Amino acid sequence: MTHKKHPPTGPALTEFWDMPPADRVPLLLEAIAAAHAWHYPRNRAYREMVRSRGLGERLGGLEAGSPVLARLLRPTAQTFKSYIGVIGTPFPQERPHAFLEWLADQLSLELPRERFGHFRRRYPTLEKLLQDFEKVYADFGFQVTTSSGTSGRATIMVRDRETLDLAVTCFEQMTLALWQVGGEHNAIFMMPRRTRIAMARTARLGVERLGMDGRGRAHFTIPHAADPDRVRIRTGRTFRPGWRGEVEKRLLHPLARLVDERWVQPRAVRETITLLRRAEAAGEPTLLFGGWVHLHALALELQRRGYGQQGRILRLAGGSLVGSGGGLKQAYPYPPARIRRDIQRVLALADGQPIPVRDVMGMAEANWAAPQCKEGNYHLPPWLYVVALDDDDRILDGPEVEGLLAFLDPLGGGSLFPSFFKTTDLVRLVNGSSGYDPERRCPCGRETPYLVEGTIRRVDLLEEAGCAGQL
Repeated sequence: MTHKKHPPTGPALTEFWDMPPADRVPLLLEAIAAAHAWHYPRNRAYREMVRSRGLGERLGGLEAGSPVLARLLRPTAQTFKSYIGVIGTPFPQERPHAFLEWLADQLSLELPRERFGHFRRRYPTLEKLLQDFEKVYADFGFQVTTSSGTSGRATIMVRDRETLDLAVTCFEQMTLALWQVGGEHNAIFMMPRRTRIAMARTARLGVERLGMDGRGRAHFTIPHAADPDRVRIRTGRTFRPGWRGEVEKRLLHPLARLVDERWVQPRAVRETITLLRRAEAAGEPTLLFGGWVHLHALALELQRRGYGQQGRILRLAGGSLVGSGGGLKQAYPYPPARIRRDIQRVLALADGQPIPVRDVMGMAEANWAAPQCKEGNYHLPPWLYVVALDDDDRILDGPEVEGLLAFLDPLGGGSLFPSFFKTTDLVRLVNGSSGYDPERRCPCGRETPYLVEGTIRRVDLLEEAGCAGQL
């Protein structure tokens, strides 16, 4: 069975790289209006939201900084967690049919409700429910991705082949291209291969497209599958009601912590060290990627083994790089700056220069990521219409502004839902879509919007944010 989709069209994502900034804005505004017109009659949740703000199906001629744009934005911290209020529980497996009704309202493709009868009345885990959803609607090509769900209140995102392909294209065009990582690199991910967490899944699909997997150049060193239930139980913030919750709290939670601390993380660190030594001996450029906590565990173990002392250091070929994503999503005594220093004590390039350590900013709701360049700034894709908002949700005008980051992604968002979001990140945005100044172009030379290093600060509660910081 095939499903006709007519998503908004426009230039290919790759075309935006060579486009002068002033030429991007009218194309993006036109694409935003087209995306809105596509989703409005098809997406009940979106339609009810924008209609409550006085908007209809047609937006008319949009201009840069128009207040109408701010009325299209939904909050990332709530939109794909809103099932909790609708179904009355943070556990969709307790009320699968109510959850499916909520999900159908979030999508701009018709989800055949007659198939709801194929689902059980209750599931033992969220993972089992999501697996059944993908099977029952296999003809749609759905894959469900999630935030890390460390609060037990996971962001649940449905992707299809189109939007997954767009996410991987962005990963290639932004993160790997900006970091100058290609098929000749080894890729060592301190992540699980099997997981629904959006960032890790995109990384796996990205290296598959580059052919790294087929040539044995891609490695995932966390040995277990990080399904949403396991992550939730391990963090111990939210437990299911009744006797199941008591079992999770008193037995499964301490057991999961013990297994991770005594077996999972030490094994991942050992395997990563083995792979790094192999890359050093072969003189092969290597991308090492993981969360800050895992990378720090690696650095500390190398120090324990004598690296970083008396000139002993693990040297990787030129072009090698350490990348981190997800931030610190758990209580941890050391900030990223300290972790970065510890990494560079034990890892270096073959010529003795410190190995570059770059972060990447992303979120489960976005089909893109913003990697750091060599100057430390976070670069946003040129196909985003990106702005900052003041305390009254008004778009701030000018080439350098401080406010809540918001973005409209009319081309990379696909046809499943409008990717128009207000985030919970307070940032300093330079050369966003409401103002461009060539004098403020990043010193790295790229003419994309960027967030200034050290200015990104989350302003909501920790447990309401979704990312890949804890696996």
